[in-house]
Amino acid sequence: MANTQRYSDPASEFAPVFDWSTTPVAKEYNGSYLKVLDNFFTSEECAGLIALAETDQEWKQAAVHYGLAAHQNYVDTEYRNSERILRFDHEVAEKIYQRLLPYVQEFVEIKAGDKWEGIIGRPGTVSGTWKLVGYAHTSSSKTTEGSINISFQS
Repeated sequence: MANTQRYSDPASEFAPVFDWSTTPVAKEYNGSYLKVLDNFFTSEECAGLIALAETDQEWKQAAVHYGLAAHQNYVDTEYRNSERILRFDHEVAEKIYQRLLPYVQEFVEIKAGDKWEGIIGRPGTVSGTWKLVGYAHTSSSKTTEGSINISFQS
């Protein structure tokens, strides 16, 4: 059966931060941030995102990157044995960001000494204020070929 349901109102749903203390890896992951958001996308949205990714690229063996240049990577299937498509799409990224934002309010702004400062640097070395921002893009709202419509129905 296809998953067509997602949370009706993200602000009213509670998505707790994962409690590592109850796991065998508590020591290694203490202070790490993890949330599980079941049904974040519908089955139709997942299929649409996959189809969008496949519109102009093929699946390739996932490489390990050590820099920003295209040649700064290598394949190590003992470390990362999967295929992927890297797609940089600001319009879709912004829609995903806006949907995710209500669930991650605890790190929209992080200051030195805050509980989640380890997300942005080694605790105790962070200075200033880090703010989570979306992609600021001003262009026409026209839908381009190959784009995906992510609905935000309540």
